[in-house]
Amino acid sequence: MSINCDTRTNICQTQASANQDCCPVEKSINQDCCCPVEAAAAMWKKAFFCAMKETQVDILKEKIRKTWGPMMDKVADATVKAMGIHWESMLAQANAKKGLHENIANIYQSAP
Repeated sequence: MSINCDTRTNICQTQASANQDCCPVEKSINQDCCCPVEAAAAMWKKAFFCAMKETQVDILKEKIRKTWGPMMDKVADATVKAMGIHWESMLAQANAKKGLHENIANIYQSAP
């Protein structure tokens, strides 16, 4: 079955049926013609640009790592060290608060 979709009129023509409106459900969501061929072409076009962007990001990552990698590794090490200290202090503070609540609860429970 061949499908022809006129994007100006939003009418699909097939050998099986005369002019009929394209995919009424899809049409209500998106006013573009939802002819399967047109939809597939649009998806391929979108995928192409996504792949192009991903490729560009990968290329830039390689070049950035080559140019600034050693410096960025040192910065990453310094960040991990500082954030590790910060994380440990947050855990210590949380344990102190928990201990305080437990001590207060024990005092109230042991009161006559």
